[in-house]
Amino acid sequence: MKILHLFSNWKWTGPAEHALQLAHRLGLRGHQVLFAYGRPPKEDLEGIRQKAHALGVKTVELGLKRHLNLLTNTRDLWRLRGILKDFRPDVIHTHLANDHLLGGVASRYLFPSAKVLRTSYEGEGLGPSIRNKILIRYLTSGLITVSERGRGQCMKNFALPPERVWRVEVGVDTVRFDPQRRLSGVSQPPRTLRRSLGIGPSEVVVGIVARIQRHRRFEIFLDAFRQAASQMPNLRAIIVGRGTHMVPVAVEPARKMGLNGRVLFPGYKGGEEYVDALASMDMKVFLVPGTDGACRAVREAMAMGLPIIAARRGMLPEIVKAGEVGLVIDDSPENLSSAILKLARDEALRRDMGRSARKWALEHFSLDREAEQVEAIYKTLID
Repeated sequence: MKILHLFSNWKWTGPAEHALQLAHRLGLRGHQVLFAYGRPPKEDLEGIRQKAHALGVKTVELGLKRHLNLLTNTRDLWRLRGILKDFRPDVIHTHLANDHLLGGVASRYLFPSAKVLRTSYEGEGLGPSIRNKILIRYLTSGLITVSERGRGQCMKNFALPPERVWRVEVGVDTVRFDPQRRLSGVSQPPRTLRRSLGIGPSEVVVGIVARIQRHRRFEIFLDAFRQAASQMPNLRAIIVGRGTHMVPVAVEPARKMGLNGRVLFPGYKGGEEYVDALASMDMKVFLVPGTDGACRAVREAMAMGLPIIAARRGMLPEIVKAGEVGLVIDDSPENLSSAILKLARDEALRRDMGRSARKWALEHFSLDREAEQVEAIYKTLID
């Protein structure tokens, strides 16, 4: 098959990583894949361009603004006319609202034989806005959601039959996120961050990886950790991330609670340092889905064999099978404190849940499994 992916952004985001990894895996499965993305405002900015080059994915740069821009969209449609004529795709796979509009219009008026598929990365599903209703009703052959909750919501919002909406688990790189893998340039198994922060082998580490923003409920986590730490002297916390309001949101509240030295802020970690940060934790807390509604960070932590404490919010209970790979709670400080203590005090439970999390990730979150499922959807649309 010939698949044209449209992605209306140039930045390297969670959805961008998902879309590009999918395109890469589909190419490995023998399909002809072309990935069109937005042109960065400056040539030297790191984004999709560099990642696509590293993966060897064939690309084309268009204007493809994240938001509707009439002038840029008109120019892109003119460019797409030639691309569609030359490439002749069987499927146009769209990922965001503006590229969905472009792909839908291009298919309807320029190349009607191409089927238009949209992936929604919102865990709650696409909202019933007028724009979305027009896109789904008139410019879409099928829709992929990342959660069963989102699938049900989309069928309800747009009166879609079940055979036009699919739920596909978002894949993560289970080879990269492997607790047994030796990291590049590191002679020992990962946990370098843990050692560099002065955390001893007998201490138990609860971790968070998130952009430090007000809506991410850091006040709940810090209060819960304060309660748990008062009962368990060898408990430590690592908050990995950055944010404009990092000091008032997390650093200063931790200081006022007397948690200096117990709650550590190593900053943002990317690449191998991010994998090492996960390996330095004994459990991971996830309370609020961020801009990546597919909760990729949870999936990556599970692939690393970490037990998860997740809030009963959005699609999180779908990913975190309560009692098997972690704990799902109503996230009051008291509930979260109890969950942290339950895992912190029981090494065997952490180990068993971590193994189950890794096993679940291998079985359900692999990139190859995701590509196989999407490939089957393409065939259904074409047939």
